Amino acid sequence: MPERRYDTEVSEEDIIKVSDSHGNVMEFLEHGGQYISAKGVIMGKFPNPKTNFPRLKEMNIRSDDFFLCAYPKAGTHWTWEIMSMILQQTAEYHPLKKETHMLEFNTPEVLESVTSPRVFNTHLRPNNMPQQFFDKHCKTVFVQRNPKDVAVSFYYHCMQTIKFCGTFIQFMDFFMEKHGPVYHSAWPLYTLEWEKYFKEHPDHPVHYIMYEDLQQDPVSEIKRLAAFMDKPCDDQLANQIAEKCSFQNLKTASDTVKGGDRSMSFYRKGKVGDWKNHFTVALNEEFDQYLQQHKTDTVYKYEI
Repeated sequence: MPERRYDTEVSEEDIIKVSDSHGNVMEFLEHGGQYISAKGVIMGKFPNPKTNFPRLKEMNIRSDDFFLCAYPKAGTHWTWEIMSMILQQTAEYHPLKKETHMLEFNTPEVLESVTSPRVFNTHLRPNNMPQQFFDKHCKTVFVQRNPKDVAVSFYYHCMQTIKFCGTFIQFMDFFMEKHGPVYHSAWPLYTLEWEKYFKEHPDHPVHYIMYEDLQQDPVSEIKRLAAFMDKPCDDQLANQIAEKCSFQNLKTASDTVKGGDRSMSFYRKGKVGDWKNHFTVALNEEFDQYLQQHKTDTVYKYEI
């Protein structure tokens, strides 16, 4: 893959600052309703969305490309590794991090250099996706997770990536859009826009995965996913992939196989229902009202 070098020049007037009365500040760069960390761009971690997103719209897509679409902390790392193993027909970890195949964190030149078969992953909303993704009806895997667990995991993620220093309750005020736009985008808006697209385009091949189902019965979900990808996957391979992609094994592989930064791990607990250890009764009631005001079509079989 080409060396990833990005322009770190950012105009001060382009930086969107979202703050609360406790001194917590988030700084973003925006394009198409997507909010990316300004500091991440300035540090050269990924390209400026204001210039890169329009170019992503025009990038070349191959008909056999797979796309993994998920809100942050819904299970992107986990599912991407499983999909990569299914494509390679072996329970061996992909040598690269999933960020190397992530749309918003790369330029078209870098992404187009990836050899097929390719599994791209993204947190982008539909309006920011490459046009050829729609034109070529690329197979899409859409992952969803209990939004309360998403919020908890996203809080710890933001503590690491954008150095959010506030409490969980203070973070939830940001998550519920009380102070302005949300990092990446608001969960209900992201979910609703993808639901709307798939409903209005029934000819677009999409496979839905619930994070909780994947954790409860990984072998069955892996075989179901393989069938969608039109790849063979017997019980032996499915069990091998499930073992290699268990939470602890993936966390270890992130450090050993992929050379991860031990100071910044994207793997925390991976538990279902951890939100109960973070939400107060009052916050839970408030967030329920927020979800009720921003209803999605997703039906949860798990307590929210």
